[in-house]
Amino acid sequence: MTGFTGFVGAAPRGAGFQVFKVSGNFQVPLANYYLVDVFGAGGSGASVATYASGGGGGARHRSMIPAQLMKPGTVVPVIVGAGGGAVTGGVGVGSTGGKSAFGSLILGFLIEAYGGGAGSSSYGGGGGGIAGPGNANGLGGGPNIRSSNVPISNLNVNASSEYGGANSDGMSVGGSAVWGGAGGGFGNYYGNAGASLFAGGGGASGWCGGTGGKSGVYSGQVVGAAIDGILHALMGGAGSGGKSPGTSGGNATDGGFPSGGGGGTDSGTSGKGGDGLVVIYWW
Repeated sequence: MTGFTGFVGAAPRGAGFQVFKVSGNFQVPLANYYLVDVFGAGGSGASVATYASGGGGGARHRSMIPAQLMKPGTVVPVIVGAGGGAVTGGVGVGSTGGKSAFGSLILGFLIEAYGGGAGSSSYGGGGGGIAGPGNANGLGGGPNIRSSNVPISNLNVNASSEYGGANSDGMSVGGSAVWGGAGGGFGNYYGNAGASLFAGGGGASGWCGGTGGKSGVYSGQVVGAAIDGILHALMGGAGSGGKSPGTSGGNATDGGFPSGGGGGTDSGTSGKGGDGLVVIYWW
């Protein structure tokens, strides 16, 4: 990895990083600075006859860890959540995405990011937050203090806080978020799936042929494409939400990797949520 700046204004330098797409253990190397990016998994869309909704996006939690806690040679547990499983047949509510985590309370640090909620027949899945998962009733994961049934006009209007998951409601609105996951779209029409600036986008609803919410995108402006959640140095974006089929009975698409919510369908197979991810940087 070259040209790594760490933070805006810092001189370019070499840096190490390790990507975990499945759970495992990280052995701490000798370094001065350690930063971790933890992505929760996306929820899957519903497969229900009426008002099939998209899954919520998973959250992203970025944190510096003090060097005094990262003793070289220490083995740190890494948990990578699985995306909510697809459902089929017109009779299934989706599944919540799994939580991802780095560290443990015993080690003195625990960085968590929760998964997006399942799409249902009443609400789009709520987006995951850093303090709790989204759910199938359209509530975003904590910290959550705000409703999403207002126009999407700025980065934080729908999310409860920068790190909270966005809500989704019964008015076809999937809320947008910053570091939390976005809300899934609602209904068998062009329900608006939410976008997240850095975390998972919400899945599209029903059989409308709609596009899932984006990550790294807000109001149509593309910030950039991410590979394995890494965009340039530390400016990453996560996965887009899954699309819905264009006709009744069609299959929805899966949420993008990492953290995107899956699309909904009225009677086909819904979209699986995008799996989680953990990336550790040191320099």
